[in-house]
Amino acid sequence: MVPWFCIFTIFSSLFYYKSSAELISSLPGQPPNIVFKQYSGYIVTNSQHGRALFYYFVEAESENAASLPLTVWLNGGPGCSSVGYGAFMEHGPFQPGKHGSLMKNKYSWNLESNMLYVESPIGVGFSYSNTSSDYTNWDDAATAKENLHFILNWFKKFPKYRNSDLFLAGESYAGHYIPQLTVLLLDYNRKPNVKPIKLKSIALGNPLLDLQISVKSGEYLWSHGAISDELLTMKRTICNETRMLLESIHNNMSNECSEVSELTNEEMGNDTDMGDLLAQTCVSSSAAGQLGALGKFATIHGKLVKNVGKIADPCLSDRINLYLNKPEVQKALHANATHLPYTWNFCLGQIHYKIGDLAINVIPLLSNILKEHIQVLLYSGDQDSKIPLTQTRKIAKLLAGDLKLVALDNYGPWNDGLQIGGWSQSFGGLREGKNVTYLTFATVRGAAHEVPFTSPSQALTLFRAFLKGHPLPRRNNTIRAQKLHKPIDLINL
Repeated sequence: MVPWFCIFTIFSSLFYYKSSAELISSLPGQPPNIVFKQYSGYIVTNSQHGRALFYYFVEAESENAASLPLTVWLNGGPGCSSVGYGAFMEHGPFQPGKHGSLMKNKYSWNLESNMLYVESPIGVGFSYSNTSSDYTNWDDAATAKENLHFILNWFKKFPKYRNSDLFLAGESYAGHYIPQLTVLLLDYNRKPNVKPIKLKSIALGNPLLDLQISVKSGEYLWSHGAISDELLTMKRTICNETRMLLESIHNNMSNECSEVSELTNEEMGNDTDMGDLLAQTCVSSSAAGQLGALGKFATIHGKLVKNVGKIADPCLSDRINLYLNKPEVQKALHANATHLPYTWNFCLGQIHYKIGDLAINVIPLLSNILKEHIQVLLYSGDQDSKIPLTQTRKIAKLLAGDLKLVALDNYGPWNDGLQIGGWSQSFGGLREGKNVTYLTFATVRGAAHEVPFTSPSQALTLFRAFLKGHPLPRRNNTIRAQKLHKPIDLINL
């Protein structure tokens, strides 16, 4: 039991039934002449337990926003904030400046879509439950159900978006969240007498999909010159990253893994961010120390990297932390009306997540999702060693092979304007007499674990292609499916 929840249970219950789709008149420090609308507040996911998820909704920067798609964004962790990372660090409309003002993000994803950022599960950011037992032994299945309830109840508050094409996107441990939510949405659509949700595609950035594959980074680090030949051999033969992560979470590190971990820290350096090998350290005295400690169960962010947030502008995460803890900002966001007994943080760790769920293999779920004709984009920042591109590419090839998908193009560079944005390959099959892209793997050049933060222009180009269901743009895109293979009709798989 967690006694302090009893303190605000009554007050939060009163707030619950008043919370709804609330228009944000203006955020503190917001630049003038903003033409799109913003909303935020709480959506009740379980009235009996008093559970509510906090959201921040940014309409598309368009005269007819409702005609554009709706994208739901989830960050991972498990236990990290979609508002802090997704909205204010990566691809939302604003980023906090150095003097408390908000700077307009010219690469905001609301240029192409209505963006809905959800702090999930409970205990993350401003989301909460009135039932203290909810915070113990939470798991993936509970998160997926809560997210489904959120979407269904959110549509009741925003009925004009009920007919919109829906896209799901996220990163890191959202590689668990989004496929499991997708399966529940597809199951919901099969129910009799319900209006189907128009789910189109899902995108997973640097995703944790299979613990036995996704986190192994020895080869990647060695090829980038970050570790020695001897250490690579030790990672291959003595203790790999999968074993090290599991032992670390259970606080039962073996002597072998401790030796490999210590040597890794020594060779890479304590200031190296595993999520971005190019990242610099924030040296601003005013910002130092403001980023709170990560919770025990902020797994991917907390166990594989010590210096979270040191990506691109290395001090931005500190400014976000300061901004979202300001009372006037929380008031403008209609957030923290229950006066939670802790400060907002990127990865709060108030919830005790079921450790065993880390080992769930999500690849079979993705296979089933592809069979339902839901397009899947797997993308990787090529400077991320927490979940390296090499491992995500292996999974993409596994999926394509298992489903007998045809390569629609050569593996090669895609373009962000006149520059190379990364490398990609798309796989598909025949549907209604046409070649259709089902699965795309893409790297993003120079990008870190949080891709849109470090490579915002490339990420926006990637997002545009994702919404259209097209392969990424290439100067000389050679379509070769019909030349090399007979396309496979997924309907018959």
